[in-house]
Amino acid sequence: MNIRHKILFSDEIKLIKYSFFIFISALYSSTFFTQQLHVSPANDIVVIENNDTLLNPWTGGLNAVQISKIDLNFDSMEDLFVFDRTGNKILTYINSGDAFIYDPSFELKFPTDLRDWVLLRDFNNDNKKDIFCSVSGGIGVWINTSNGSELSFTLITNPFIYSYQYATNTNLYVSVVDIPAIDDIDGDGDLDILSFGVLGSRLEYHKNLSVENGYGQDSLIYELKNACWGHFREDGLTNTCILYDTCSFNVSNPESSTNNQYISTDPKRHSGSTILSLDLNNDNVRDIILGDVSFGNFVALYNDNTGVNQNTSFISQDTTFPSNSVPADIYIYPASFYEDVDFDGVKDFIASPNSDNDTEDKESIWYYKNYGTNDAPSFYFQQNNFLQDETIELGRGAKPFLVDLNNDELMDLVVSNFGEFDLSVPIHYSSSIKSYLNIGTASNPIFSKTSDDFQNISSTLNQLNLAPAFGDLDADGDLDVIVGDFDGNLHYFENTSTNPNQMNLTLSISPITDQFNNVFDVGYCAHPTLFDIDNDNDLDLIVGEAIGNLNYIQNKGDSTLFDFELISETLGQVDVSEWWTNIGSSAPVFKTVDQEVILFVGSERGKIFKYNNISNNLNGSFNLLDSNLFDIYTGPNNIPAIYDINNDTILDYIIGNKRGGLSLYYGSLDSNISAISNSNTKEYIIYPNPSNTKIHIDVPELIEYQIFNIGGAMVKKGVTLNEINIEKMDNGIYFLSFTLYEKNYVLKFIKCPNQ
Repeated sequence: MNIRHKILFSDEIKLIKYSFFIFISALYSSTFFTQQLHVSPANDIVVIENNDTLLNPWTGGLNAVQISKIDLNFDSMEDLFVFDRTGNKILTYINSGDAFIYDPSFELKFPTDLRDWVLLRDFNNDNKKDIFCSVSGGIGVWINTSNGSELSFTLITNPFIYSYQYATNTNLYVSVVDIPAIDDIDGDGDLDILSFGVLGSRLEYHKNLSVENGYGQDSLIYELKNACWGHFREDGLTNTCILYDTCSFNVSNPESSTNNQYISTDPKRHSGSTILSLDLNNDNVRDIILGDVSFGNFVALYNDNTGVNQNTSFISQDTTFPSNSVPADIYIYPASFYEDVDFDGVKDFIASPNSDNDTEDKESIWYYKNYGTNDAPSFYFQQNNFLQDETIELGRGAKPFLVDLNNDELMDLVVSNFGEFDLSVPIHYSSSIKSYLNIGTASNPIFSKTSDDFQNISSTLNQLNLAPAFGDLDADGDLDVIVGDFDGNLHYFENTSTNPNQMNLTLSISPITDQFNNVFDVGYCAHPTLFDIDNDNDLDLIVGEAIGNLNYIQNKGDSTLFDFELISETLGQVDVSEWWTNIGSSAPVFKTVDQEVILFVGSERGKIFKYNNISNNLNGSFNLLDSNLFDIYTGPNNIPAIYDINNDTILDYIIGNKRGGLSLYYGSLDSNISAISNSNTKEYIIYPNPSNTKIHIDVPELIEYQIFNIGGAMVKKGVTLNEINIEKMDNGIYFLSFTLYEKNYVLKFIKCPNQ
């Protein structure tokens, strides 16, 4: 018998035969696992969709993004910084020369309080991009204080940029729903700002006086120089602008002594706009591209060359920009960005929604290649899913589940969603469930997509926010499914397949009712899981819901014939909602760790809660161990799937979120072992693992190795080509460390007792 079948060292460490081995493992678990576990984000598990290997499968999805460039790893090549307004999530990609590779290790280098909009610009001309970001009342700035080896930023505004305007020095206002233009408008080398004011539909030009005041290009000294820059206003009723507008302002004259006298009679309140400043026709005067909150298209406004960008007027407009190609159509509130994303040195045009609600979310990043120059661009449409085509992307609200679908003892991946934006249906969203089979191994999974409508569940139910739970409810040896939906109902799909390696789900009960024919309705967003919580050898239902509590629906039947009865709507007194709202979106996951039942609950706020004191305490309050597990944040409405994915004895996490994708986190030990390397350790495999006498590793040449125990102490070192004798080592968990071709590797293995 394979030792792997005798000793289960994954989610739970169970005693089947070797009590001494388990004693050692439990000792290590109590002293190290519970105290020093941590997680690391990763992007290395291969995912295949439609016969193509996804380049960046584990980004967590992208919805309403803002794109900037920055050198993250100090290799003199600008990498990609993506800020998603959905959940205020940062994503970082490394420039490999011909592709952007997702690398989440840089994300925590940025300030954690970035929100609404973020633009990276070099304001002090030191060739390091600084952060301009929305803060309450205006714009905050974090200066790039990186030292050439460590990325860092320091807040330098308190709390926002000031601008001298209307005879006083006050905050340079930018609405949280807007995106301003931060650019050198007047060509003097420092960064000016174009933004819409608190009232009105006119554009304000705030000039940076750093150069004029003798500070060079390294300061942020602003003055409102034109309260109606470009002499136009937004119509508000159509997707056009009104040109040559008098603006009802005494527009400042840069040579006048009364430059700061403005008389506003504009009664309109600004709703929301995005601004991109660039030279569209090579006349050395900045033109702009506007996106409006009420429309899905862009308007390009072309400037004259009078006044050198300070008191110019827009003389023409393109209301279907870019009209020479496929005009952008984001459905509602588009934002635009100007960065080189195809590695040819010429900036391209990127468009994405500036709203995370009721707008396109799966094909929401439009990429136009620039076939011209930076000052005379010529944009041609390439795709509407830039970056999204290389990641797991389900639109909105991804929910992962790890389950063995084909009975091959490998965990497969099922992902459902709230829905994908779809104008063809009245509610604008349609749900789906994708399935991915693991065609790799227990240590090195490879997920290959097999269906966009797993077992026809979504097309059968035609409901939003589907959430499947898997379990054998009729004791026939295969997995049945109970599916929760947006309306709070549950549906039973029976597996009627006679082939243990295939599923054949048939809708049997919809919706599920109790013995009195009462429909189980938990409110909204039913998120079920099947688990024998009362330890009577049948599967019970524990259902999360929108307000953040857990419903306990006990199986009063047995393992062959279920009979569900609602026992409690406040199981364990669990509540994952915020204090100021009743929205919690609880998503429960039960695991047995060291023979103890542990409950993990995903939440709307984007944090994972962890509880124990569950067994024999179903009428009491569960013990909250952690309200923000490992400080993981992938975005709001997170849903965890938890399993030892890479077969190293430590739980790993696949997490879905509102952005519609999945994030991967490996569990590991926070010790000097884990600090040896953050590189991909999956290129080499230790086998057999576990082993009692020898371990093997296929490397191309001799390596010097070290072996550390779980406490971080080195217990063995030597030189090998492919075989290491471990017979005299104590039983337990170890880490093999070596360097090959200037790359560090740390691989985990188990020394087990003799069979």
